[in-house]
Amino acid sequence: MQIEHGAEGVIVGGTTGEGQLMSWDEHIMLIGHTVNCFGASIKVIGNTGSNSTREAMHATEQGFAVGMHAALHINPYYGKTSLEGLISHFESVLPMGPTIIYNVPSRTGQDIPPSVIQTVAWSPNLAGVKECVGNDRIDQYMSDGITVWSGNDDQCHDSRWDYGAAGVISVTSNLVPGLMRDLMFQGKNPLLNSKLLPLIDWLFHEPNPIGLNTALAQLGVVRPVFRLPYVPLPLAKRVEFVSIVKELGRENFVGEKDVQVLDDNDFILIGRY
Repeated sequence: MQIEHGAEGVIVGGTTGEGQLMSWDEHIMLIGHTVNCFGASIKVIGNTGSNSTREAMHATEQGFAVGMHAALHINPYYGKTSLEGLISHFESVLPMGPTIIYNVPSRTGQDIPPSVIQTVAWSPNLAGVKECVGNDRIDQYMSDGITVWSGNDDQCHDSRWDYGAAGVISVTSNLVPGLMRDLMFQGKNPLLNSKLLPLIDWLFHEPNPIGLNTALAQLGVVRPVFRLPYVPLPLAKRVEFVSIVKELGRENFVGEKDVQVLDDNDFILIGRY
């Protein structure tokens, strides 16, 4: 569905894809499966980052071995390191192949400052940066000649058309890929952006991917199974989603089934799998 509606790449096993809940075997298997099925039609970027440099190197080596086109690398989270440590971490994985560095301080607890990116930008394997700090940072990287994608769906329209971002690595595109494609590549469109903001706000009412998993289940695209600690959005938000779908048009969303309001007992929550 993403390919048909013009997505240029897919992240496998990122936060949205619940990579943090997978074993590394499951993770690499899923990357390889995606490459095998769709690698000729879309760029497959495997999230092989880790807060352990050793794990990041091993997973990235395996990811490229099964055919991924590029790696997504986060900075070490929880067990944070120094700026010199960040540089050493990224310089350990960059020689392995094309790399997107991902900066999301709200999840890692540590910003990757421009000085770190500028230091590792010598590598021809630095494909660019997924940046969640904001448009001023995006503007700075574009001025430095560094490719950058917005990591914030609610800001990505302005990031693209006012600050020069190459596009967006998007959560919302999982639901409405055609509309997100238009938002990024059909010219400045504040009207479309304003129409999408209620959906984006709904998706991030709780930490991602809770909203997305709930929405995909309501659309009949995935089974209503949640790996804990994720649980579905409450009933009131599920009712609200149906109204959002009707407002934007069911034809713009992935899947073929009618959107439904699922009951609490329609969902399955699993802790061991």
